[in-house]
Amino acid sequence: MAVGRDLRLLAAFLFLALLSQLPLHSASPGEKAKILVVCSDPEDVMFANTLGAEGNFTVDVLYLGRDLPDDRSLLSNELYLIKYDEIWIPDLNSEWTYGGRLTRDEIAALGEYVKRGGILVLGLNTYTQSWSRTFERITGSRLMRVEKPKKTSEEWDLVFKGKVYPYNATYQVAIVSPYRAQVLAQYSNGLPAITLSRYGRGVGVLMTFNPVKELVEYNPTIIDVYVYLATTVLSERSGKPEIPLYEALIIKLERTFLHPIFLGVLILVVLEILAYLGFVPFSVTVISAIPFLPFSEFLLRKEPYSTTLETVRMLRGVTLTNLAGEIGKTPRRLKFPLAVLFLKRQISLIDLSSLGFNDTLVVLRGLEAEGVAAWAIEVYPKMMEKIANNPGIGVIDLARQVNMPPYDVLRLLRELSRYGVVELRKIVVDYEVYPMRALLRWFEA
Repeated sequence: MAVGRDLRLLAAFLFLALLSQLPLHSASPGEKAKILVVCSDPEDVMFANTLGAEGNFTVDVLYLGRDLPDDRSLLSNELYLIKYDEIWIPDLNSEWTYGGRLTRDEIAALGEYVKRGGILVLGLNTYTQSWSRTFERITGSRLMRVEKPKKTSEEWDLVFKGKVYPYNATYQVAIVSPYRAQVLAQYSNGLPAITLSRYGRGVGVLMTFNPVKELVEYNPTIIDVYVYLATTVLSERSGKPEIPLYEALIIKLERTFLHPIFLGVLILVVLEILAYLGFVPFSVTVISAIPFLPFSEFLLRKEPYSTTLETVRMLRGVTLTNLAGEIGKTPRRLKFPLAVLFLKRQISLIDLSSLGFNDTLVVLRGLEAEGVAAWAIEVYPKMMEKIANNPGIGVIDLARQVNMPPYDVLRLLRELSRYGVVELRKIVVDYEVYPMRALLRWFEA
């Protein structure tokens, strides 16, 4: 009863601990908006720092550059993304990004983030190099082509709120067709430069130019556009990003169960259980029993370990089938105790398949000869008696007396000689058989 109560308390504690780690919504009222900027090179970091310095935001950086990347798995973790009001991926260049373009799982997680009330801002390279139908649905704009003029011109200058911001079009321009999005800024030639689209409870923003190079290398005043954009889009969403408690719990459990470390531990635990129940080969059972060696002294005092060892000591040599019958266990359930005793160097296990028996002989370590002799006397009593009482008897004569084919007798005796039960001496057309001490002791008066 006490054990059951303790287990229930432990389960309740772990459940509450899990709930305490679930971020269900973003910043609380009164706090600065939290922005995550995903970066792939130092220029992206400069962009993020400038955005944080010029605006009333808390800006975090998730750096995915090949030189020293952060944990990229966070980008597909909805429970991590939901902490932020906005996620900016201004210039994720696959050439410089650890792991290359955004994956299917990462894009799906970003899509769910926007549906739940998040704001996703994409730049030219992110949108084109990690293009997906999900991004088209989020931004409400279809990608038509990418242009890279050989030289810049005024036709590609950005027009936003009546103000013109020069843009170096040699950084490339994405030509898009908004089908659900509204155009917030356009180029002097009338093509869309910045679009906004509602998606679920959130908002998707697309900048069809390179916002990082524009700020860092060409036109620092463009930061005014970015700060205004980051501030005003907050009012376009239906509410702060949030995940219902039950969904957050499911996501947490899925991520836990599918984590490589957890899967490895789970496989190990399942393997240990199967080994304990005797469902795996004995060689695997032996490996699985190694972690239990520190507790072996305790185990050897418990059933069926103590009874198994005592039975083997008494019988000297006993097959696994007979041992199971003596103890009242199935052979399968004895595998694990035998593996522990084997690792503790208490017993040896001899495969009898070479002798024509689908069984295993269990003997005491160091007394293998006596154990094999005991088994041979039980299975071939007449033959062993003839050998013990007639040292030097020929194999042909022995086979005739026990009514067995000479070849079968010779094969058996060769196996027994390997364990020191008998000795075979070659003569002209036969073999002489001599009993060894391990066999003779069973026939001493």
